[in-house]
Amino acid sequence: MNINSWMAGAALLLLSSAASAANRPAGYVTLCTEGKTCSVASATNVAFGRSGQFFYKVLTGSFLCAESTFGGKVAGGVNECSVPSGTASSSSSSTAASSSSSRSSSSTSSSSSSKTSSSKSSSTSSVSSAPANTCQAGSVITNATVDCGGITVGTSCAGGSESQQPVFTLNNATIKNVHLRAGGAADGIHCVAGNCRLENVVWDDVCEDAATLMDAGVTMTVSGGSANAADDKVFQHNSKNSTIVIENFSTTGRIGKLYRSCGDCTGNGGPRYVNINNVTMNGSTGTIVGVNRNYGDKATIRNLRIKGWVYPDSGGEICMEYNGVEKGSGDSSELGLFWNTASCNVSPTDVTGF
Repeated sequence: MNINSWMAGAALLLLSSAASAANRPAGYVTLCTEGKTCSVASATNVAFGRSGQFFYKVLTGSFLCAESTFGGKVAGGVNECSVPSGTASSSSSSTAASSSSSRSSSSTSSSSSSKTSSSKSSSTSSVSSAPANTCQAGSVITNATVDCGGITVGTSCAGGSESQQPVFTLNNATIKNVHLRAGGAADGIHCVAGNCRLENVVWDDVCEDAATLMDAGVTMTVSGGSANAADDKVFQHNSKNSTIVIENFSTTGRIGKLYRSCGDCTGNGGPRYVNINNVTMNGSTGTIVGVNRNYGDKATIRNLRIKGWVYPDSGGEICMEYNGVEKGSGDSSELGLFWNTASCNVSPTDVTGF
């Protein structure tokens, strides 16, 4: 073999190796390729994809390495199933019978506590205690969809402390099918960059807040799932010019507020938007929503069901308007409970009791 042929062959080998590595995340090893049956010995975070793009799901036992298992695929080539290096696993070389599957999609789309909201740091350096894009407490999930397969995770809970770290941090990402355990939900889930989606997330007990939106100009969608026992609030909205969507969600136990637009954030302002649709609250509640009139916030509420709610006897605590303040400039002040205003887009017919 002459030197030119050898160099050409070496170059092809390097390209092949690089292409293969791009079909699995860093630190992962290939388990099997698309269309084949893989197996893992215990609950494992499995990546499915190619060319640097992946879908993640926590799986146990045998599974089909296919779009039907992971809810999506990367077009343009053969996807691979891979697992963290060192995982006890095995794969079958038999190709599974092909079957058509449709990719599911779901989207669309004063008696309250006087505690005001504080801004929270969006730094993730101190919470990166788990590999990125995994369903482990402390994981930072970036540009990925992670399906946790219904497992329960958590860290700790220091009551209402604002200095707690999130269990998960999302950067333009989706997390699905996970329980945050009671006594371990800390500061819940932070959406710090890009659009985020929380699908079928269950807070067995809210610690500080269930989830917080921190990036301007984006949307955090909470679809399905539930939360139990939030002394202060469930969803915290810090960033300006952004939207939180809460749909097909439910709560149990004592809930201080379902949603609050930050009352005393650093660099406070607005507007902030919240869209609430098809939410059931099965427990005692304070004010459902708090928005800052002076910053142009707007809450749109439809199909809200509240246990024991009777209008007008118990019908006033749906939407509270506030004057928000800059952090360090005192407390935000209540302006009153309102129906059908620029900030409170809700009427009594949008709420029912049961």
